[in-house]
Amino acid sequence: MCNPTVYRKQAEFNEQTAIAAKQGFPDWAVIMCFYAALHWVNDYAVQQQETQELESSGDNEGSLHTIRRSYVKKISRKNKWRDLEDAYVFLFGVSMTARYLRGLEKLNRTAREHYSHNKDIVQKCFDELEVIKSRLS
Repeated sequence: MCNPTVYRKQAEFNEQTAIAAKQGFPDWAVIMCFYAALHWVNDYAVQQQETQELESSGDNEGSLHTIRRSYVKKISRKNKWRDLEDAYVFLFGVSMTARYLRGLEKLNRTAREHYSHNKDIVQKCFDELEVIKSRLS
């Protein structure tokens, strides 16, 4: 793992990119909110000296996303931050829709079209990112 300031910087850069993309590229705003959250989790793990919990054991027990979600669940329960886990799960889900069109193929619409018509979901991404930042910074 890198120096914690690297993760924090990357989280902040991703959030700036999300803000810039919000109007014309809402699909990318959603994706960048998720990746900002991911780097806030990494930064927290480094600060807590728990980076080993975010590393794959190499035996294909789960993807790095699955491992990170388990870590978020653990710290949410330990600190009684239910809103943290809910926020991270939400951002993961909407980013999967934006990245892989999960659920959109039936609607025959792109992620950009979907999030352009659902600005409330895009705004919720920024709101949930704020929850993550407030808990982990």
